[in-house]
Amino acid sequence: MARLVFVAALSLANLALAQTIDGTEATEENVAPAVEEVQVDTASSGVDYFPFESSQLTGDVITNLTNYNLSDVALFDFSDPDSALERRTTRVCKTYPGEKGWPARPIWDLFNILLGGALIEGVPTAAPCYPNWPQYDETECAAITSEWQTPSYQLSQPLGIQYYVFEGVSCLPPSLTRTNATCTLGGMPSYVVKATNVAQVQLAVNFARNLNLRLIVKNKGHDFKAKSTGSGALSVWTNSFSSIQYLGSTYTHGPSGYKGPAFKIGSGVQALPLYEAADQLGLHIVGGNTRTVGIGGGYTAGGGHSPLMSMYGMAADQVLSMEVVLPNGRFVSVDENNYPDLFFALRGGGGSTWGIVTSLVIRAYPKTPVSTLSYSFGIGGDISEEAFWKGIDVVFSKFPEYADKGMYSYWSLSCFFDCAFAMAPQWGNDMDSAALETLSTPLFDELAALGIDVTDAVYTDYDGVISAIDGTWSAESEQGGVWNFNTASRLFPRSNWEDPTKLAAQTAALRTSVEAAGMILGYNVKVANNPSLNQTNAVNPAWRETLLHALLGATWSQEATPADIAAANKNLVEMMQSWRDASPGAGAYLNEADINEPDWQQAFYGSNYAYLYQLKQKYDPWGLMWAPTAVGSEDWYITGQIDYYPTQNGKLCPK
Repeated sequence: MARLVFVAALSLANLALAQTIDGTEATEENVAPAVEEVQVDTASSGVDYFPFESSQLTGDVITNLTNYNLSDVALFDFSDPDSALERRTTRVCKTYPGEKGWPARPIWDLFNILLGGALIEGVPTAAPCYPNWPQYDETECAAITSEWQTPSYQLSQPLGIQYYVFEGVSCLPPSLTRTNATCTLGGMPSYVVKATNVAQVQLAVNFARNLNLRLIVKNKGHDFKAKSTGSGALSVWTNSFSSIQYLGSTYTHGPSGYKGPAFKIGSGVQALPLYEAADQLGLHIVGGNTRTVGIGGGYTAGGGHSPLMSMYGMAADQVLSMEVVLPNGRFVSVDENNYPDLFFALRGGGGSTWGIVTSLVIRAYPKTPVSTLSYSFGIGGDISEEAFWKGIDVVFSKFPEYADKGMYSYWSLSCFFDCAFAMAPQWGNDMDSAALETLSTPLFDELAALGIDVTDAVYTDYDGVISAIDGTWSAESEQGGVWNFNTASRLFPRSNWEDPTKLAAQTAALRTSVEAAGMILGYNVKVANNPSLNQTNAVNPAWRETLLHALLGATWSQEATPADIAAANKNLVEMMQSWRDASPGAGAYLNEADINEPDWQQAFYGSNYAYLYQLKQKYDPWGLMWAPTAVGSEDWYITGQIDYYPTQNGKLCPK
């Protein structure tokens, strides 16, 4: 067993003093990391811990090793139920750099010792591009700039994220931001814990809670709303939790009774290596079409749509169990038997809200072929405006049939000049091109009857998901590190297709928007009813009724001011109203939605919200975990913001 430490706390007045152990200054030489190695087979889930999960901060550590007399260990202790109730009624602003309660350097040094050297001081990734930073280096700046807009680079950096606009655009390479821009830490965290074991996550959670620090979580940083950023925050970076274990074709999951192929994955696993591991075993995983997304992070926590969802359900539906560090610092297994209410919330109730997931057990499916179809048509030549929009009606009329066949249709509608439609692509699961062509022939016949002869239809066969992704979306097409757009979305229900009046109103709303904005994107999908899974979870109930997930964007130039961005965002909210009117009581996909969405509680969480809010108070009475539009986020605000352009560059305070 590693050396473990526990001590009584000192008052904040003493936090600036050197930290000691038995009266001697604490250093890496006389204080070991605060970690205990537990047996890997002791997880309540019945699934062995990964090696990084067996390194834990335990209650026994805190209780039994008080005799080390290391100062201020109470800062790293677990929560007390009585103090939790008190904190709920006496919340104050999160402690901010420069304030009296902000930890002095000796405290951060002690924290780093207990972490085993995993603490990183926050420095903007692009700091080498600015002479006012000590990291200034023109050669390094050039290298950073050349890689900046690749997702793989952003996810490899402690402070890297894929979308910077709602962080505040505080420090980007000069050629990729406004003229004469400066570089500040802005909405980025003050410190980062590069977590490589569970004990480090627990220490960070306890430290932030006990010192009333803002705590954020970053996996791969793909969130549109910059949930993995926060000024003055302590960040837990889970990127290194990348283990993948195949549990076997006859695996039996005790709590759910599921029998069949499954994987245990670390929460930091990217989609591509997981797909590759599954493919080599003749299996498929329900996941997204972006290679660098962390499957076990905000993607699954927010629901997770997928090319396979019309066959098997959403990514959140596939989860059998999880290992989680709770806001009180405890490390627990979560499944149908252990913390069943939290199991509900963690599957679709949003990321950065309930705890920090370190691993998940997810089910897998036998590999099946995929066939894709791409085609397009547009106004011009023999196709009039009237004929074009009748053609759109024909395409949309097929959506119920296609979704019920287990298909996934990704399309765009653009009206920058003359309007055009592109299917890019239609994805037929467990189909070959002959079957897909047979299914599509009636569509093309009806279009031809309108004078729309589709001449660029291309059918392509793939042996499975990963080859279909590679053949459809190039790695180079994935972009990160950007800040020039905002996205809003809406889930349109099947009931609209069952009423001609509603369907006409929906199409009219989409047409008006695309003619004004220039482009919309859409996914014709459904969430399959999968009796082999527990689909009673926090996924937005609107998803269960959806046939179309559509997105509309706002864009701005590289010289856009905060006021310009706010104006564009306000206009987006107003343009989306016709979509809301055409789908009353429906909602939006919280992972790909507008941070300014009106009545976001209903739009993102639907009828689950009241219950989820109760669970938030139960498991996080301190408000330790906060993110924009997350459950319970309405109880807090960021100082210094302007309407329609909320960023993470400010202090987090209770309302």
